Amino acid sequence: MSKDGCSSITWAINNYSYYWQKNDEAIASPMFCIYMPEETKWKLLLFPRGTSNPECISFFLYRDKDCNGAANIKVEYSLDILTIDGSPMVNAPKTDEFQKDMRKGYSRYAEIITKASRYIQQDILTIRCKMIQVDDKAVEMRKIFARTIIGIEKRFFHWPIENFSNLAPDQTQSFVIKSESKEVVMQINLALTSGNEESICFGIYSFDRCMKFSAVKTFIIDSQKQEVDSGEFEYWPNCGKCTMFLLKLTKKNLIENKRLYLPKDVLTLSFELIISTGFAFEGIEKAAFEYTSHSFPNDATEIWRQCIAHKKISDCPCALITDLTSLHKDQSTCDMKLQTKTNIFPVHTLILSARSPVFKAMFSNDMKEKVNGCVDASDLQDEIVRRFLLYLYSDQLEELEWDDALQLYKAADKYAVISLKDKCSAFLKSNLNLENVCEALMLSDMHQDRDLKKLALNLMLKNANVIFKSEEFKLLAKANSKLALETTLRNWNDE
Repeated sequence: MSKDGCSSITWAINNYSYYWQKNDEAIASPMFCIYMPEETKWKLLLFPRGTSNPECISFFLYRDKDCNGAANIKVEYSLDILTIDGSPMVNAPKTDEFQKDMRKGYSRYAEIITKASRYIQQDILTIRCKMIQVDDKAVEMRKIFARTIIGIEKRFFHWPIENFSNLAPDQTQSFVIKSESKEVVMQINLALTSGNEESICFGIYSFDRCMKFSAVKTFIIDSQKQEVDSGEFEYWPNCGKCTMFLLKLTKKNLIENKRLYLPKDVLTLSFELIISTGFAFEGIEKAAFEYTSHSFPNDATEIWRQCIAHKKISDCPCALITDLTSLHKDQSTCDMKLQTKTNIFPVHTLILSARSPVFKAMFSNDMKEKVNGCVDASDLQDEIVRRFLLYLYSDQLEELEWDDALQLYKAADKYAVISLKDKCSAFLKSNLNLENVCEALMLSDMHQDRDLKKLALNLMLKNANVIFKSEEFKLLAKANSKLALETTLRNWNDE
């Protein structure tokens, strides 16, 4: 910017690669206010697939239609997407006049940003806008930090199709996915196309009203239990209509390699779906205020300045966490209980429903938990439930030890608290060693955590001479002989 003392907003978008917006559809930042010299409302508008050219991102600054201030405000501003190291994508500042309900910026800002881009770290895209009123009437600079989190759910399943070689083009195989409440949320149909090759196509029907978009990965599980890539697809629900996709391998390919792909004439497909469920969070996380030497224009602004100076205006996220933690401790307003083998934990259905789709399903339908006013958590230890609830209410995770991380991981997976599961998984990955790797492998296999399983297997195979003689591997073989055999076969194949 050509002037000092500008206001800025830094906006982070979590799980960015799972946006569902199509061409000419925007992700809007949380609304923020800038003093010019009255409170004016603004948003950033990011079009991940552009407004006209779907190969380019479009990026705009937008002045809200319900906004104070002059009819026209002349603003100097810059719009930057930040790289992983925090440096901005170079774009010269612009100067434009903004009327109410008007956007200005770039219709062709940059090429489409993918997950592998240097602008994405841990699937977070960070954006910054700096702005200042050209006539220098501003008396206050605001540094605002906002966040938007795209909610995601992960679903993994295997689909064995028997007598595959006898499947004809006029036949259809179906696989149904149900929710915890036994409602059908998705159906996948598989059929063959006509012709010599007989391509394999599958169609997805979604009945899940929360689904906005899904990234779909498909694999064929061969006779060696290896995953063979069969294609990656993008799926948008289409009002109950079926969307069709073609797998990479045809029926002819599979028949020609029947011993590898069709053991006992069974085709086993593996699906990995990462589903966008809408915006899980949109809000201002922090706002800092600075003042110029100009005099304040009215008493109201002076009162606001004094409140800031005397810390009468709290940091919203910290205050919210404190209030929710206090709510958790105040059992007088609780309307549900979690019961372990030795204790009862009063909770609020509204909080648990907001944090977990599993709890939401329990409390939204006439399930036994809602009827009885009690959730059976007898499979969890008291300390794990305490830490689990602390996270649900405050998003705070106390310092972890290995056993705690294992148990919290299981609780997070059971109740589909994805953010907690990811944090526990990250802890387990960073603390893998030869003593606990067998335990991590069993956990990852049971909960279909592909990344954790891959890391655990790699560590085991690199140290096969030690691992296969250990007591831990003997316990693994006793508990899950199929997994032990799979690991042993992989070691033989590598050799």
